[in-house]
Amino acid sequence: MKSFFAILIVLFLGASAFGQQSLGDIARHNRAKKKPGSVMEFNDETMHRTISPEQDASNSGDQDGNASQPAVAAKDKDGKKDEADSEQQKKEELQKSVDSEKKKIADMEHELDIMQREQKLRTAAYYGDAGTMLRDSAKYEQDTKKQQDEMDAKKKEIDAAQQKLSDLQEQARKAGLRTE
Repeated sequence: MKSFFAILIVLFLGASAFGQQSLGDIARHNRAKKKPGSVMEFNDETMHRTISPEQDASNSGDQDGNASQPAVAAKDKDGKKDEADSEQQKKEELQKSVDSEKKKIADMEHELDIMQREQKLRTAAYYGDAGTMLRDSAKYEQDTKKQQDEMDAKKKEIDAAQQKLSDLQEQARKAGLRTE
């Protein structure tokens, strides 16, 4: 019975040693199978072109032979370009204000978290020492109330800042920005 298991183990190990390939051999084999012409080429046939309305207007003026048409289109381009630049600038300012408000909220939440941890530590230290509980119970109550009031005020500030952030995000959404 023991020899049967020994033979079985030897056969299993021998079969597994002969049947395995190294990772390098597999990679070389796959590289050899890879076709050499699988590189994507970008040229005029493979790329899609879109024509903007300004280009379309200037092209139609050239085809008609009307020299005044491209001049009008150029003036319209400058006006539209200025509007587009101012619109883009407004979007960037809106995005910056949203980002700054997010940072402000994160900072306030961090401060609140620190305040809560300090209160937990003070509470643990207070209840851990029976002598302090007997000597300074009134002072502990005053300090706890003061700290709780500060935390409540910080929570109200965070709520106000989150409301302001949601208003800014709504403005950004209406302007076509995505602020997640």
